[in-house]
Amino acid sequence: MDLRRLEYFLVLARVLHFGRAAEELYISQPGLSQQIKVLEQELGTPLIHRGTKSITLTAAGEVLREHGERVLAESRLCVERVRAAAEQPTGVLRVAYTRSGADLNMHELVERFRVRYPGVRLSLSTAWTSRNLELLEADQVDVAFVRAAVRHRTVESLVVAAEELVVAMADDHPLAARERVSPDEVIGLPLVHWPRAQGPGFHDEIRRQIWGDRPQRVVLEQPDAEHILREVAGRAGIAVLDEHRARKLCPPGVCVRRFVEPVPTTTLVVAWRPRAGHASVDRFIDLCRERPGPTGR
Repeated sequence: MDLRRLEYFLVLARVLHFGRAAEELYISQPGLSQQIKVLEQELGTPLIHRGTKSITLTAAGEVLREHGERVLAESRLCVERVRAAAEQPTGVLRVAYTRSGADLNMHELVERFRVRYPGVRLSLSTAWTSRNLELLEADQVDVAFVRAAVRHRTVESLVVAAEELVVAMADDHPLAARERVSPDEVIGLPLVHWPRAQGPGFHDEIRRQIWGDRPQRVVLEQPDAEHILREVAGRAGIAVLDEHRARKLCPPGVCVRRFVEPVPTTTLVVAWRPRAGHASVDRFIDLCRERPGPTGR
């Protein structure tokens, strides 16, 4: 039985008038009459009594009206679910977090994706920017959170959050009495930093905004913010860090000061390699584009 003809019959059975049914269905009255006749031939029985001024349903027509509504509703539901399933990505999405972005919106984005696309299994890992880009280029992850813009011909990137850079110093440092610090005031001061190899883009972004083309006086390198701040507490030097981590990990004996306007900033970026047929990556990037990420202030 053709579902289109069933729909025609159900409209006719409801209004019991060929003219009004044809108008509602946007077809001609003779065309509707012909379709009903074809349906009766398919079922092998009359479905309506055709009177001179009105029509009524036969016993077979009453049965078809009663069961046909459910059949049509189920068929529509089936089509909707099939289409929805086709639009829902499945499989595995491999996501690499960056350690320095833990206090930004990485986890929120991944959780929103998990709720929206429950058919996708998430495989999560955490590393630093340069390692995440290596994993991405080696096709060991599908999307990677990194710090600062990515400049690679096979990788695309999108900024999802931004925050201020701040300067951390011992609480008895001469600059500690200041509410805000100028980048010029930190030039030449001993600096505790992290190795550029861990995230060249992030490292260069900080250097460009604070030091420009002037040399940094790096006295010690440590692999992460927690160790850097411990060295600052021990008066090895100052440090320039992203604000969330600096304030969260700030140990006793260290104070954090903002820079003067215009304040230097850093970004959290999601990076991926565009590939055809990877719907889960496309959906994740679409989700990241829905609204701008939070800022440090």
